[in-house]
Amino acid sequence: MNLKYLARVFTFGLVMASCTPSATPSPAPAASAGPTGTSDSGLAAVISVRMSQVRHWFTVPDPLMHEPALINVEFASDPSSGRPRVRLDPVGREAPLVPSGGATTWSAQIDLTGLAPGSYKVGVVERVLGADLVVNGNEAGGEVRLSAPEYVVWTLDFEGDASSDDAMANTAAIADELTIPMTIMWNPRVWTTTQVPSARAAAMLEWTKARVTKGDELSLHIHMWTDFVRSAGLVPRTTPSWAGRGDGYDVPLTAYIESEQRALIEYALRLMAERELARPTTFRAGGQFANEATLRTLATLGFVGDASAVPAGAFGRLPYPWTLAPDAQPYRPSPSDANKAGDLPLLEAPTIGGNTFGYDLRTIEPIIRADLSLLAPPRVVATERRAITIVSHPGTITTTERAAIEALFRAFDPLRYDRDMGPVRFVTLAQLARAYGR
Repeated sequence: MNLKYLARVFTFGLVMASCTPSATPSPAPAASAGPTGTSDSGLAAVISVRMSQVRHWFTVPDPLMHEPALINVEFASDPSSGRPRVRLDPVGREAPLVPSGGATTWSAQIDLTGLAPGSYKVGVVERVLGADLVVNGNEAGGEVRLSAPEYVVWTLDFEGDASSDDAMANTAAIADELTIPMTIMWNPRVWTTTQVPSARAAAMLEWTKARVTKGDELSLHIHMWTDFVRSAGLVPRTTPSWAGRGDGYDVPLTAYIESEQRALIEYALRLMAERELARPTTFRAGGQFANEATLRTLATLGFVGDASAVPAGAFGRLPYPWTLAPDAQPYRPSPSDANKAGDLPLLEAPTIGGNTFGYDLRTIEPIIRADLSLLAPPRVVATERRAITIVSHPGTITTTERAAIEALFRAFDPLRYDRDMGPVRFVTLAQLARAYGR
């Protein structure tokens, strides 16, 4: 396997929160954001309730995800005349309860738009003898933990050489068993070389199409292999290079001028279309070498996301074209400087989560610690949106590397949104671009 740089579910659990009415129900504050009752007297007495929530963790709504807080309430008797509703405190936001399963089972959905990250108590408001009372609130009620979202993106680079069935099977097993969506970065060079047998290229293509059918994202990844560049109608280069190989694999895309970069990317897209692959909308350059010409080209061609950026440093013989911090976050780059924010209609998602190639259960530990340090600790609401992009290769994932990747992903378990544990959502690169949309 050729390598280009150094190693660097959704199942809801029903969580019941049984509540006992306060011995002395408290009056609902007059300044509540929702309705304050009607002129009629409502109920003659407080009706006891049991509250349940499908989930307690929520993330601040964004263009990708906008999930209201669902609150279910079981009343001891029909509460209709009490105009029941739920309330989030301390902000006082309310939503009406409506029957959802007979006269005594009601539910409400609270829109979380505009609320700041934090912990909110859920109470049930009933109108009793002309007054609005919080039947169960404060410590006795439910809780909504609203966090800024934290995203993890797993990208898989095909390098343009052969990937074995075993390696691809290991890759798929990680995704399926841990419920991690993949961004599969296909490399069309396998169709322009005699180094990859046609049967092997066909098996890789079949695997990729099957994964896309299951919901994984199809992306694009290219290296400047001399046979690929020549097949695209350009004169290949063998320098500069980060390893001195001589076959173009280690020549950065940035060695080519903008018009040539566009020709190479368009050629790759054409090869994919000829084999009935959907047009990808996200990209990573080989060796992580991209520049403003690359990003301008991608934006012009309709790409929505790129994951070429890495923190400042060097790879082999060549310095990276990036000057970003180790914890750099997604941004829309400037058309004149790939390292600066600007107005290109493209999201740059720096690969700050590490490269899993060659790791085992012991050596992966520093990457685990580094990645977790970028996120809010378990049970803590995140106050700022964060994203981590991780890179692996479907052609190198041996059983040893598979165990390391599984250990890395399992370290996120106490933070996972799909398990109602925290704000971490595993998404594809295209989904991340949508989440950061304008």
